[in-house]
Amino acid sequence: MSELMPARRLLAALLILGCFIFVDQRQTFAQDATSAADETLLDEISRAAFLYFIREADPDSGLVRDKTGVEYCSVASVGFGLAAMPIAAERGWIDRSDAEARTLRALRSLARSSAHHHGVFCHYIDLHTGQPTRRGYEQVASTIDTALLMAGVITAGQYFSGESKTIADELFGRINWRRFLDTDAGQVYMAWQPERFDRMSGPGQFKKATWNWYTDETLLICLLGLAAPNDQYRLSADCMTKWKRPKGRYGDGEQFIYTWPGTFFAYTFAHCFYDFRLMGKGAGGVDWFENTRRAAAANRDWCRDNATRFGTYGPDRWGITACGGPGNRYVVPGHQPRGARGDAPAGGTLAPYGAAMALPFLAEDAMAALRHMRSLEVDGRSIWRDPEQGGYGLPDAFNIDENWVSDRTFGIAHGPMLIMIENARSGLIWKSFMSNEHIRSGIRRAGFDGNLDSQRWQAD
Repeated sequence: MSELMPARRLLAALLILGCFIFVDQRQTFAQDATSAADETLLDEISRAAFLYFIREADPDSGLVRDKTGVEYCSVASVGFGLAAMPIAAERGWIDRSDAEARTLRALRSLARSSAHHHGVFCHYIDLHTGQPTRRGYEQVASTIDTALLMAGVITAGQYFSGESKTIADELFGRINWRRFLDTDAGQVYMAWQPERFDRMSGPGQFKKATWNWYTDETLLICLLGLAAPNDQYRLSADCMTKWKRPKGRYGDGEQFIYTWPGTFFAYTFAHCFYDFRLMGKGAGGVDWFENTRRAAAANRDWCRDNATRFGTYGPDRWGITACGGPGNRYVVPGHQPRGARGDAPAGGTLAPYGAAMALPFLAEDAMAALRHMRSLEVDGRSIWRDPEQGGYGLPDAFNIDENWVSDRTFGIAHGPMLIMIENARSGLIWKSFMSNEHIRSGIRRAGFDGNLDSQRWQAD
């Protein structure tokens, strides 16, 4: 990996990180749940995933491709890429100064960009300039993509401090979340559509869809809206209770609040940044970390139960979540319980980042899945994409029944895979993000009852 520094302190890291230490046993790897070999594997997967945010970033703007093979940027991918830089710096994959320089290039491009409406960025922007673009499947100001971008912006700002934090605070502070509120429903709009794609400050209208159902996306948007530094732009606390929270279970499993699509990323994206382990219970007495743990168990069990229907699924092949599928289609596999009717197996396509995101919730099962997929072959060929040959490690997705392995990589898949592996190992992204004073204030406004002054969240 010519882009990365040698891992000079690997042995010391293995000794230090030979176990995972969290708050209680339900939330952690036990000391004997991982081995030195597992640590080496996690480092290999993480380093390969990080390379996406090096190779697929524009060298001048610092912005990141939506996926391989395209010439436009997804701001959500940028958010994950910004959060990846502290991981790389801590693990010695690149110099800290290099990581900070890459961060600043991206932040400065975002600060110069006009591709936002009242601070809410377009879903897609020009890879080279950061300005509005016709490329991508929609030209809208997107609340969820902006939320994922800002989570990464805040994380990087807290970690690197200095100019990075100054720009991060400016970008987050200018978002008028209240402007995007459907005041009748008390729910946040998903998007605003301009009349002209290149005039985001001009006339336009909100798309009808709102965040009216529980997903981790809804959680993330509401929590960030409650954290707005400007009280004139801030959402009110009741935004946390204005969306549906249906309960159900898979088979004989534990009951949990389920999402509309029933796909795993919809239970995990807010958890990439918010440390729900220590936040306690929120509005309605919900422990969202426990809720996601139960959703992960249901996903695992559903895949195991459907292994005879689909060759891709099995004891160590689970974690169905949105991904690219055969025929260049984007698929969103999901299972009951979910708001949509029936199951949506998407022909048995599986994305490895699903199991990787489950690492903080189902440590032993997720680790077993990653071991299995690292050595898996489809049609006689390894699914691993060798970084030395231009690959990024585990693929975006694969389908054994169709003898298919994706040749595309998405930033919004490899990003959360990298981040949740690191959170399971060290809690680095949780600590950096949660050290922000506005984020902690927003959590208080949302009504969580945990220890919001935890030393785990204090900036070094």
